[in-house]
Amino acid sequence: MKHTPKTLGSICEGLNIPCPAGQQSLEISGVATLEQASAGDLSFLSNLKYEAQAQTSSASAILVKKGSVVETNVVLVECEDPYMTFTMYLVGLERELGGAKDQRAKALIADDAVIGSDCIIEAGAVIASGAVIGDNCRIGAGAKILSAARLGNRVVVEAGAVIGSQGFGFAPDKKGVYHAIPQLGKVILEDDVFIGANTTVDRGAISDTRIGQGTKIDNQCMIAHGVTIGKNTVMAAQTGVAGSTSIGDDCKFGGQVGIIGHLKIGNNVTIYAQSGVMNDVPDNKIIFGSPALDRRHFLKSFAAFKKQGL
Repeated sequence: MKHTPKTLGSICEGLNIPCPAGQQSLEISGVATLEQASAGDLSFLSNLKYEAQAQTSSASAILVKKGSVVETNVVLVECEDPYMTFTMYLVGLERELGGAKDQRAKALIADDAVIGSDCIIEAGAVIASGAVIGDNCRIGAGAKILSAARLGNRVVVEAGAVIGSQGFGFAPDKKGVYHAIPQLGKVILEDDVFIGANTTVDRGAISDTRIGQGTKIDNQCMIAHGVTIGKNTVMAAQTGVAGSTSIGDDCKFGGQVGIIGHLKIGNNVTIYAQSGVMNDVPDNKIIFGSPALDRRHFLKSFAAFKKQGL
């Protein structure tokens, strides 16, 4: 992506990192990956797996970890964390470009909905009666913030997501006819939560559904009624969490993970993509497979399958 030209010196000053000697006036007019970069672009190397791409990159400058040695003619800009430094540069570019625009005149907002200061409400969003939204939030196009929703500050809800819909709760009578169980709880999204496009977060039946501070949930995920998710957990696309399951802090879930209801997932748990979780998981475990197993046990089982030609 190209942008208004800047000097490398001014970029480094803004990012609070040292500029390589004699390169203060080097012109930077874009950002790109190592592989796609051309003259004038700034790129980054955060994983040595891509060192060969850095060696042959056509970028004008590359952010690298302090002390890195890369054989290349490209200007190397040392910093503590190239990925985060590059991210902060992109954040600054987004501000310059103006970012998303408030279009609440084209949204449907109830008179008694509470919306904090400096929020962006995009076209087609629905903010229902009784909903509460904190400061500096962004509600994407077509997203629905229903009456049970309580959003903290700096929350992002992307396009098409639904926050606070009825949980999937039905009780069968003696004849096997299902009757809807009233869902009377709330959905609480704490500060700095991110909800991806077309994700749904249901309200609880009695207890609240809660997503902890700083947690990021990708597109097309399903968070059922009464689920609690701790702080700083990340969840990739198409993951589904069934009702009343509790998930701890600092967890990492790959895509298409399925978790049955009423489980307890500890802190700092990693679950690989397409795993099916059917039992409680203690803190600090890495699990994968379906049914999901501890990483060590899964690898032993997989080795046994291979020996059998399966």
